[in-house]
Amino acid sequence: MEVQSPALVFPTGFCCNCGDTNCVAEAQDTRVTRYFGIGGTETTFQLSVPICAACRKTTRRRPAGFFSRLLVFALLVCAWFLALILLGSPTWPLWIVDHMFMISVVLGLTVTIVFYRLRRAKPPKTSFYQPVRIKEASVHFAGLMSGPGQVQFMKLAFTNPDYLNVFSNANRDAIQAGHIAVVRA
Repeated sequence: MEVQSPALVFPTGFCCNCGDTNCVAEAQDTRVTRYFGIGGTETTFQLSVPICAACRKTTRRRPAGFFSRLLVFALLVCAWFLALILLGSPTWPLWIVDHMFMISVVLGLTVTIVFYRLRRAKPPKTSFYQPVRIKEASVHFAGLMSGPGQVQFMKLAFTNPDYLNVFSNANRDAIQAGHIAVVRA
């Protein structure tokens, strides 16, 4: 479901990711997912963040959560286990054959760590993923299921500490009123 974002002021003096002064405001689809047991709901916010051409791709990359990282790890363990079975050689020592699953877990963990290390931001960028994130959002709906939504509270996280300070100064009234909270991502 999509909800109108509150009236936030995103200063356009510099890129919210790398700090480049040659930037434009662009809509970033920022999602908040809440899990209720097995199922979940997802709320999408359109935040108009200043971004430079070099950082434009980051606005489309959602940060990986715990379960997505766990899924990548599980898939890599399965792939390594299958590869070890298919490449099984009769000349391998018995301890390799006996511990094939543990070897695939270690290899899967190693490749997962390397994969996410390669997806780190390279300076001057502060994030490989979305530079502005919503950590928490409280939305009040006027009608049941289909009515318009109004944001009561929103907690934003910024990867760039300089942009966090500029945003805090531009939205000081909303922060003091308790409608917005800002933290470092």
